[in-house]
Amino acid sequence: MKLGNIHHKNLVKLEGCCCEFNLRFLVYEYAKNGSLHKYIGDGTLCKRLTWRKRVEICSSVAKAICYMHTGCREFGSHGNLKCENVMLDENSVAKVCEYGFAIADGEATYRGFSAEKDVGDFGKLALTLFTGCLVHEQLYEWAYTEWMEGRAVNVVDKRLDGVVNSEELERALRISFWCLQMDERRRPSMEEVVRVLDGTLNVDPPPQPCLAQAVTRRRFTRKWSRISDFSSVYACSIFRDLFSFVSLFQSPSCSTCIVE
Repeated sequence: MKLGNIHHKNLVKLEGCCCEFNLRFLVYEYAKNGSLHKYIGDGTLCKRLTWRKRVEICSSVAKAICYMHTGCREFGSHGNLKCENVMLDENSVAKVCEYGFAIADGEATYRGFSAEKDVGDFGKLALTLFTGCLVHEQLYEWAYTEWMEGRAVNVVDKRLDGVVNSEELERALRISFWCLQMDERRRPSMEEVVRVLDGTLNVDPPPQPCLAQAVTRRRFTRKWSRISDFSSVYACSIFRDLFSFVSLFQSPSCSTCIVE
């Protein structure tokens, strides 16, 4: 696929590239407002991300990746979709950047890139966008639990001003959790993601996402490890005290005292 043939309103325009020898450069158009990551991480800038704007950003990113997967002459994978690679132009329209590296170098260099990986990365990005949480370790488990227990509104960024559309939130959370399934065969296509977000396709309630399961296992493992470590230390302490007690009676001076 030629990079020059990729054109979409939600992809940052590629101005040029260099792929000579060990030099790999991609030059994109300037995005005045910077990255989505900057807005989410800033307490003042994040207030500009209203509920409507976040829904629009999520939909725009999904359409951009969908175009790369199915709208181009050949399939293209982004491979590194995250908030840092979503730019906002002067009108705060979301545009995805850094989408050309896998295409420029070829599939052999980026064997881990695939449609399924892009879908999983989109699920992470969507949850980050709606929750305003940049720390992911326990985000998926917490968000899924809140949603399952009927408290979906609790996952929404508390810094967000204005009314939240409950139907849009429900669709966004459901499709995000589907995107994060451990079995990649159960993940939706980006075309299905776009349709769900636009409200033209219904989606069933998803099972627990893979990353939440992984976090739960890691937490259990760490907890059991701490318990095991404590048990070992406690056992060693008991045996050390017992040994000292037995040694006391085995010492010559103590034996003489006992005989007397």
